Amino acid sequence: MNSYTVETMSGMDAVSVAYAKTTSPKAAAEWVTGRHVQDRRDESEWIRVTDDTNRTVYKFAFK
Repeated sequence: MNSYTVETMSGMDAVSVAYAKTTSPKAAAEWVTGRHVQDRRDESEWIRVTDDTNRTVYKFAFK
């Protein structure tokens, strides 16, 4: 399991931050928010997930 930093975003501003230890960045986003997510396109409300091991950033949006 990896450690992830999960930020809820409004535009380019982080409105909340949480941490999760899960098997994937998508699982981290869903665990923290309690909602299903998909890959981000151009939504203004979105989730930024950073893999704390290799600093890779993933972007998701709510379904």
